[in-house]
Amino acid sequence: MMNLETTTGALERLAIKQGVSLGLMNGADLRLTLAMASLCLPESVQWTEPEVNAALKAWLAGTGAMLRVDHVELRRTLIDFGLWQRDGFGRAYQRASAVADPELAGLVAALADLDAPAIVASRRARHLAERAQRKER
Repeated sequence: MMNLETTTGALERLAIKQGVSLGLMNGADLRLTLAMASLCLPESVQWTEPEVNAALKAWLAGTGAMLRVDHVELRRTLIDFGLWQRDGFGRAYQRASAVADPELAGLVAALADLDAPAIVASRRARHLAERAQRKER
């Protein structure tokens, strides 16, 4: 189980990666990424598929920009891992109220208490500044 410090460190490490495929991520990074993505849906609210697609596209353009995946694959993966649920017709989606995997449940809870998008954005900005300084030298 990750604590606050290791969760923040893992977020910062993931933030500066580029072109990452879900299928090639190690288990810890995959769980952290999916837990973070799952939070783009508010708790206890049902959304339509177009609303979910828009939320995932926005997340992938911002916080999840390290991924090389489309919103459909990410949506299906979130459902497969039990982080999201959909109705039998695939028209209504919501964040799962209880996640069966205790590690994933712990990550979702830890990330809900953090401002993950701000941590990721800050680390990316520092990374770009560091690269610019190296380039100047």
